[in-house]
Amino acid sequence: MKILVKYFLTLIFLTVASNNVFSTDDLNGISSNVLIEDIVVTARKKEESAQDVPIALTAMSQDQLEIIKFRDFNDLAVGMPNVAMDEIGTTKGTQNFSIRGVGINSSIASVEPSVAIVLDGVYMANSAGMVFDMFDLESIQILRGPQGTLFGKNSTGGAVIVNTALPTDKILHKTRIAYEGGGPGGHNRIIQYSYSMPINSNLKGKISIHSSDDEGYFKNSYNKSNHGQYKQNTVRLAFVYEPNDKLEFILRYEDSDQDGSGPSAQCHINADGLGCQADDGAPVPAPNSTFSRYSLDFNIDNPGYLKSKTKFFNATTNWYLDNGVVTNVFGKRKYDLNVDLDVDARSVSFFDAPGESYFEQISNELRYNGSLSDNLDITAGLFMYESDVMVWDNRALRGVLYALAGSPGTFLWQSGGGLHNVKQTAIFSTFDYSINEKLSINLGVRLTDEEKEIHLASINRNVSVGATPPCSVPVGTCPYDYIDKDSWKTTSPKLGFTYFRKDTSMIYGYWTRVFKSGGYNLRNSVDLATFQEAAPKADDETVETFEIGMKNNFDRGRLNVAIFDTVIKDSQRMTNIQDPISGVAQVVKNAGDISYRGFEIDGIYTINDKTSLIASLGYVDSKYKNLISDLNGDFIINHLDYDLKIPRAAPLTFGIGINFDGTLGSWKSITRLNFYHRDKSYYNENNQGFINEQDIINFGYDIYSPTGDINISIYGKNLSNEVKHGGDTNLSFGGTFSPLAKGKITGLELVYKF
Repeated sequence: MKILVKYFLTLIFLTVASNNVFSTDDLNGISSNVLIEDIVVTARKKEESAQDVPIALTAMSQDQLEIIKFRDFNDLAVGMPNVAMDEIGTTKGTQNFSIRGVGINSSIASVEPSVAIVLDGVYMANSAGMVFDMFDLESIQILRGPQGTLFGKNSTGGAVIVNTALPTDKILHKTRIAYEGGGPGGHNRIIQYSYSMPINSNLKGKISIHSSDDEGYFKNSYNKSNHGQYKQNTVRLAFVYEPNDKLEFILRYEDSDQDGSGPSAQCHINADGLGCQADDGAPVPAPNSTFSRYSLDFNIDNPGYLKSKTKFFNATTNWYLDNGVVTNVFGKRKYDLNVDLDVDARSVSFFDAPGESYFEQISNELRYNGSLSDNLDITAGLFMYESDVMVWDNRALRGVLYALAGSPGTFLWQSGGGLHNVKQTAIFSTFDYSINEKLSINLGVRLTDEEKEIHLASINRNVSVGATPPCSVPVGTCPYDYIDKDSWKTTSPKLGFTYFRKDTSMIYGYWTRVFKSGGYNLRNSVDLATFQEAAPKADDETVETFEIGMKNNFDRGRLNVAIFDTVIKDSQRMTNIQDPISGVAQVVKNAGDISYRGFEIDGIYTINDKTSLIASLGYVDSKYKNLISDLNGDFIINHLDYDLKIPRAAPLTFGIGINFDGTLGSWKSITRLNFYHRDKSYYNENNQGFINEQDIINFGYDIYSPTGDINISIYGKNLSNEVKHGGDTNLSFGGTFSPLAKGKITGLELVYKF
């Protein structure tokens, strides 16, 4: 709290010291007040004001994203109530989002997320590769609460809508250079360039390039080397062709590759009180664990690696009619990943995990948005989707635990994985019927038919001792011990209302029931009969939500409130179980029912024409109900299981920020400071790991040339240097696997437009 006071006093000083202030009209569109502007969103697959949408959401335009120095989804969590936008610590770039506590912790490729990501209208089914550096965006929208009627697949917690920037009608060059540091390791250099131009009267194009080179934020105390190296290179092409005023064709293509080290994993005391093992392999009881979970220190002997390639193609057609628009969105995405992880997170080799995975999806959505009459609007569509996943997981195990110490290059190997196919067809429709100019009724339904097939090679069935894995899934030498196919037919209805009390205020409410189909565990490593009853498979879950909210606009800002009550029946959960051989086993199963109740408040207030305040508050009360599975690992369902906390459901989140406009000579300036708090939350179902409480402070000072074509920024993220883990997995042989996120970051940025 002392550091928070210090930074706020600094901001007050800057405010008082700036004598040459100006009104918003003098800014030529450059102002921190851009953060309070209402923007057009597509939360209901049609364009409308964010304040008119009967959904709790947070939306940011291109200008707003530039103001907050957005890099990836982690930057968005600050200031959003009940939103945790983290990445899985085991594999960089894999999203692990939760909204209102609804989410699932898993890096297993066949385990689908609970928060949907929609990129340029295309649903991204796989979590991997979604938290890498993002750039040149038109907007981002975070929808809180179930969105199954319109967005369908795996949006039981909410949805994240990302739209990349399209070509402009005039020639525009934009260069962005940033230099970041702050950690004990090296620096991060970022270069972005975009060029947009009209090709002829009907065609315009754009190329965007991103390159980042992170030398490694951390310092590995094992050999004093920098750790966390990460390079990303991305090229994006976009074309807009308009042959007439009725037709519009949009083509996008993106090619991206990432190359970096494995996770910066920390080892500390596990839930059984065992710390990291000594070099001789003997377990060390607490408190002799090597590292505190509140430090950024670690020592790992295997730096690991991550190599990935992503290709994404999107084709959108808009046919504008007199009473609406017909839209077709086609998308195809490929993602290849090679990794090696030091899972034991210590200076000796006990548990390394090299692996490969491949993911490909193809989808198409055809829909109509328009009016059937003066008081009846409709959105209706057909959605088709198919994906294929290949996973090859390996566990390389050594140490005195296996009597293999002293045999360099020799490991106890476990290999497995398999193939996973998903096919889905859905039809959906929503109706907005205006009873009068103030009151409307909102109806919606989605019918889904989904089929999944799996060929599984359980990782504990293929074992060898030597220098290489016993089998290969890509080559086809791993025998499948479990083959299955199943299908689910579901109906997702929604009923709501919208009431405009006056032009600046509206009240909304809705009830919805959405589904998440069953699924399979491609990383099965436990005895099927003992831990998963009959198969590595989970049945479908049902999510039912009531929400009522109010959105208010007033002369100096806005204030939004939402209250929700959500029950998940037959909730799909992933439980980490300590395994005496490999250290940890991951089980996917239905746990029972979970209740989530809470509220959200967010608002913006302009103190005067140069100073504004932004604040948010979120609260979630979550608990288990009607459990059908043992969660704490004692093979009994009793009060000990019911008393467990829901993973990643932080009870309280809140944030406050201040923005101030001033001048520096003839240049214009924007100063911003915000504070964000997130309560401690548990990482897995048995509560043996947790995510630290967070108190994050961000700061920025931007200056703009009189013409606005040059922008120089200094900024700081997580200036309080809060320690944040991407996970916290207990290992049976002592210690934990706790990948670290970056701590304090300071940066200098130059943007030039011409």
